[in-house]
Amino acid sequence: MKRKIVVLGGGPCGLSAAWELSKYGHDVTVVEKEPMVGGLCITNEYKGYRFDLGGHRFISRNEELVCDIRKMMGDELLVSKRKSVILLKEKVFHYPLSIKDIVLKMNVWTNLKVLTTYIMAAFLKIVFRKKDISFENWIVNRFGRTLYTLFFGPYTEKLWGISPKRISSDWASQRISLLDLKDVLFRLFRLKKDTPRTFAQTYFYPKKGIGQMFDMMSEEIKKKGGKIVLNAKVSHIRVHDNHIEGIDYLQRGSMKTVNCDFIISTIPLPDLIHAFPRHLAKDVLYHADALKFRAVRFVNILVDLPDISENTWMYVSEGKYIMTRIQEPKRRSIFNAPEGKTSVLLEIPCNEHDEIWNCSEEDLLQRCLRDLNELGIDIQDKIIDYFTTRVTHGYPVYSHDYGIHRLEIFSFLDTYENIVTCGRQGTFRYLFMDTAMEMGIAAARNLMLDNVAGREKVQLMRSGGELIEVSSVTA
Repeated sequence: MKRKIVVLGGGPCGLSAAWELSKYGHDVTVVEKEPMVGGLCITNEYKGYRFDLGGHRFISRNEELVCDIRKMMGDELLVSKRKSVILLKEKVFHYPLSIKDIVLKMNVWTNLKVLTTYIMAAFLKIVFRKKDISFENWIVNRFGRTLYTLFFGPYTEKLWGISPKRISSDWASQRISLLDLKDVLFRLFRLKKDTPRTFAQTYFYPKKGIGQMFDMMSEEIKKKGGKIVLNAKVSHIRVHDNHIEGIDYLQRGSMKTVNCDFIISTIPLPDLIHAFPRHLAKDVLYHADALKFRAVRFVNILVDLPDISENTWMYVSEGKYIMTRIQEPKRRSIFNAPEGKTSVLLEIPCNEHDEIWNCSEEDLLQRCLRDLNELGIDIQDKIIDYFTTRVTHGYPVYSHDYGIHRLEIFSFLDTYENIVTCGRQGTFRYLFMDTAMEMGIAAARNLMLDNVAGREKVQLMRSGGELIEVSSVTA
């Protein structure tokens, strides 16, 4: 049975869902508030240079997804290699952390503290069964206090703008592939064969930036009869009993309505809840407002040099520097800069409307140039031009109580039979791009199932279940 489905949000998850639905002839409409598709994976082009919103790469163990993307993109998809480092204490360390680097580049006293605090942490965890409550607990219990103080603590506090004591351990368990220093040693001496994505060096990347993948996906959707509505902000969810009948969206000052049989929502959970009739959502608005996102501002610099470094990513952990990562887009694709030129992309975490968010472009550039110069990257006299970009919903903030608020929202959404939420913003989970894409495809396939098992799978997604619970569903 062909259905009329509205997808809220045109990022990787939403577009992947629409892409899958359009293949089977469903009437699908994507509603996206920005003027272009891609969500956090947009690529901005300026004077022949291309800048993503941060650092993206396509890696997936889902062979079907990889095959579909390669087929769609053809020769436009490159195979690139990643080289990442950590800039710390005027030294350069391999990323992920390398024991060899630590031993060779840190002094004897620091190495002794690393080993001592690691042994102490391992002993205390075994004897006292110490629990992982905060991000700090999780790291210290596995790596020891010294490595936490050197790298993990300062970097995390700069990324989130709050103490790691106030961040849930869920962030570390989802984001950090290494379980402890013993695991690092096993990998160093090749005693462990599996390779988590943190270690993956080879990846797929579009010639013209990560946004090209989703531009091409949107064209495929439209060719198959799907509709993509841009500059459209969801204003109201229209409800009758426990059934959603459609949505209203505001586009260029005009309110428009789309009726539907089903909604796949990938927009931020707080935005979704605020779109429901207030009298229905009043008991859950507090929980929606309690979920916070960390914003990011990007400084994009066009540089009159052939290269800056050989690194794709340079992590900057020390709090005295404003940026968390330095990237050279050319390292991903030579087409991201004109021949003989390069560029620098700086990621600066902030909160919406704070000092960094509101800082003028010139003042922010000068601050960044001072930091870069101190880090050994002097481009002051080689700048061709620059501009900044912003995202409001960069990272879901894993406060200690985020899980409670998240579950209350899902309990509210459970009362409506025809809505599924997925993706990073839609589940308030830090997801990699390919995982978000898989979730969107799984959500689409669930809607095309009429059996009981399919409906149970939909319920798992609606209740905030992870991809592992739904990725096996096939149309």
